[in-house]
Amino acid sequence: MNEQERTPPGISIIEGITVFNEKGINMEDYAPMINKPFRAETGGFFLVTSGAMRLQCNLETLTCTQGCMYFIIQGFIYTIEDISEDCNFTGITMDTDFLLKSGIHVTGSELFQMTASGISHQYNINNREVEMITTMLDILTAKLTNSDPLHFQKEVIQHQLMALLYETGSVFRKYNDFQSIKLNRKEDLTARFLDLLRLHVKSERSLQFYASRLSVTTGHLTKVIKQVIGKPAGELIDTAVITEAQILLSNPAVSVAQAAEELQFSDQSFFGKYFKKHTGLSPSTYKQTVKNGKNNLF
Repeated sequence: MNEQERTPPGISIIEGITVFNEKGINMEDYAPMINKPFRAETGGFFLVTSGAMRLQCNLETLTCTQGCMYFIIQGFIYTIEDISEDCNFTGITMDTDFLLKSGIHVTGSELFQMTASGISHQYNINNREVEMITTMLDILTAKLTNSDPLHFQKEVIQHQLMALLYETGSVFRKYNDFQSIKLNRKEDLTARFLDLLRLHVKSERSLQFYASRLSVTTGHLTKVIKQVIGKPAGELIDTAVITEAQILLSNPAVSVAQAAEELQFSDQSFFGKYFKKHTGLSPSTYKQTVKNGKNNLF
């Protein structure tokens, strides 16, 4: 997070770690984030302790309520659609490079591998687990914000973080037994389609491309995706492209022409028509609406 960007209250930051403990949401702080897609800069998790938060991850919308633990995957695209005024949540995000430099080797562990397909899941944990994790986060926050650092401050924080990771890893394994996950054929095709879409969203907008890569007809792909997700494959492709466009346009350093080029549109005019068709706004107008304020929570 850039130091010049506004940080909502309840967030503690040191290099590589962000702990957030939101009690009593101030909607003014979160209004700029609502319905603005962003790519998660770091991985971690958050735990809702009251109220509700509705978010979209990689085209799937879900609602997190009290006792819901949600793991954030670095690089995935999120959109906060709504946060209730009584929503309280706590959690942590961690930069992988920081963890590795600190001797905490979690890359590739089940803690950050939600599913092989990347389809989001949340877990409703019990009250004892909620209390344990929130307490550990409170202790870590106290260590991060200590105005009178102790000797071995760095080591204390590292070990407290490792204890938290093991605790959440235990919870994750309890609620996510990989050996028991069996995707049926339709779910498997959907998972492979979403994987391809993440890889090729900036260069391929043709339904035929994805159907060919999956060795099925466009009709079959559309039918299956509609049955599993509730939306046709073509609509998901358009949504993914628009989401990428919104992320690019949210960057002040990226012009409309550069966004069009990045997404491999033939020209800026075609990009503008495509964007307006799906959002109701021109790319330049959209840039104006998001130029002020930070829109990424993670």
